[in-house]
Amino acid sequence: MSEHFASALSGRSFINPVTNETVISSFQVGKHLEGLIQRHIPPDCLPAFLHEATHHWCFMHTTGLALSLLHQRALSDAAAYRGERRFDEDLARRLTGAMMRYEAFIALQRPLAEGLALFAEFDLSSHGTLPKLCPVLSRVADYFGPGAVAAFEPEERRDTVTRNLLDLILGTTRRRPDVVARRTDVLVRPAAPEDGGYLPGYLLVKALWSAGMGVDPRLGDPELFFAYFIAYFHTDLGTIAHLLDEDDDLRSVDRLIEYFVARVVRFGHADHRAHLDEFLAENKTHESFEDWARHGNVRWEVDEATAELGVRRLVSLHDETLENATEEDLVRNVALMFQRGVLSLGRHPVTITATDTNRFAVTSGETVVMTGTGTFDLPTGAAADGQAEISLDAYSGCAAIALSTAGGQPAYWFSDDASQEWQNSFLNTREALSQAEGESQEFLVLLRDVAKQASGVLYPLEIARDRATEATTVFTHLAVAVLTAAMDHRVPDLDAVATAVDLLGPSGLAGVFDRIRHIRALAWGGLVMSTGALPDVDTARKLFEEDRDIHGVSDDFDRTMDLIRRTGTEKLGNPLYTVRDGRPLFIL
Repeated sequence: MSEHFASALSGRSFINPVTNETVISSFQVGKHLEGLIQRHIPPDCLPAFLHEATHHWCFMHTTGLALSLLHQRALSDAAAYRGERRFDEDLARRLTGAMMRYEAFIALQRPLAEGLALFAEFDLSSHGTLPKLCPVLSRVADYFGPGAVAAFEPEERRDTVTRNLLDLILGTTRRRPDVVARRTDVLVRPAAPEDGGYLPGYLLVKALWSAGMGVDPRLGDPELFFAYFIAYFHTDLGTIAHLLDEDDDLRSVDRLIEYFVARVVRFGHADHRAHLDEFLAENKTHESFEDWARHGNVRWEVDEATAELGVRRLVSLHDETLENATEEDLVRNVALMFQRGVLSLGRHPVTITATDTNRFAVTSGETVVMTGTGTFDLPTGAAADGQAEISLDAYSGCAAIALSTAGGQPAYWFSDDASQEWQNSFLNTREALSQAEGESQEFLVLLRDVAKQASGVLYPLEIARDRATEATTVFTHLAVAVLTAAMDHRVPDLDAVATAVDLLGPSGLAGVFDRIRHIRALAWGGLVMSTGALPDVDTARKLFEEDRDIHGVSDDFDRTMDLIRRTGTEKLGNPLYTVRDGRPLFIL
């Protein structure tokens, strides 16, 4: 099993949940580096950027920190276990238990993670409820054009202009044929966790969004739902308590699974009004890690005893990992902590040429992508193969480019908004960070190998992962049930839900509709609707006609929607399309 979360739709894009290292394969140096420097990346990168930046932001939160700390301590335990001349039962149990819970949690949250990343690609926009843009949309504004345009506006208008331009860029991108095809591909994937959880996760996130809006209409703002959803699952002290539970290995895994699945189910009827009031209140600063652990994480829908247990276990693991580490381990651990806020756009092969005394040019193929100051120990006119590492700070949006050749001293470029403090942190941790990232997969193989040796159970990690994956099969049932209940305001027929899930199982909506073009029309409608471009049915009819070459349906809008409605109601118990208050509404 790969450690990385690979994007379903973007080739080699992935994120490593331990290091939070992100690679976005659609970012190509020759096409996009100049745009990054000028803060105007072409929109062909936008879908993959939204997807992977969402994963990155999720793992910037407390669950990601806990996973990283758990992993780092397990490395020390593995080294100690292998170095012992006698069998240490306590050390073996702690190491195996930590890796079992790690594997279980990764499998448990994968459908939600992929569903939310797909939500960001296809549905995310800002209605302005949050006082400032969430980090994912902020970075889109920074690097895909809106921020640069809004900078020329009076300060009091910049936020409004930025959000309006975001809607324009997102809406234009989502009407492109390749994005409609991407969403169609998701809707015909298997509704099974073994496929990576893409369709089950996307159905579930859309269903929980619908359920949340039924409790508090404020969640109708996609950006607010997006940010709140991440806080609900990724800063939950109950989840932390179970993730760091060092009781009996299998029992702690089962308790983690039971708790997490129950929390997903509870989201449908949680007290979102009270939680949103707290979420939207002004954030407080925290004086210590313990203060942040206790007051910077949520206690929604969890009892106080479990929440306090989560605080104590997180503080204890943090102190043990960072305060009791060897000097070498501490440097690596601090580098990994710094990485959590750095969104990497990958390491790309380039050619570096010394063009003049202390001057160089960077080329990708035949294209010069940047120039700068530095020698790389090259004589004037000489060229060498090199590497460009590109990083963005997820909090502030500043950027760094590290250029290196084999054996030469690296050169760095920082954006104008990169503070000296951030530059120093980047430079101080880069070497250790690169080493930690390079070793992460090797270390994981070591950990899994040692954990298997140390366990009294055959294949302990596979057992934990399989149990968690099997538990997520309930998510598709839950999604179908919630969507049905939300549309008809009734308790869904469980037999009908089971029949619908069976239809979706092998190939998603391809098991519901006879022709892919009707699924493509459904995918198109959801994308166009996502940024408010369908204020009424007449507009929908007009745009449907304009985009006929994209969705490929020869019938007109009304006949197509009638077919979708009848098929959805008959086979899924959900019309999939309706009109509410005069506005077209695509359920998926």
